[in-house]
Amino acid sequence: MMPKPDEFVIPLQVGSELRIRRDGQISIDNPTLELEPSDALADAVLSYRFDRQTGDHILRLIEPLAFNPRREAGS
Repeated sequence: MMPKPDEFVIPLQVGSELRIRRDGQISIDNPTLELEPSDALADAVLSYRFDRQTGDHILRLIEPLAFNPRREAGS
């Protein structure tokens, strides 16, 4: 499932902190890791979009940990 053109892809690792401000600004931090967010290392991948008209923050799970084929291949 690919994100729509107006969506951002947000890779998250265990321990990541996702902050979304009222204006839709996104901040991701992981105090336990020194790595940049990466789809290849992600435990879950979300898509995010902000609807300015309604003020809604819309998150969609694209790839959860339980269905990560990279993890299955490594076990």
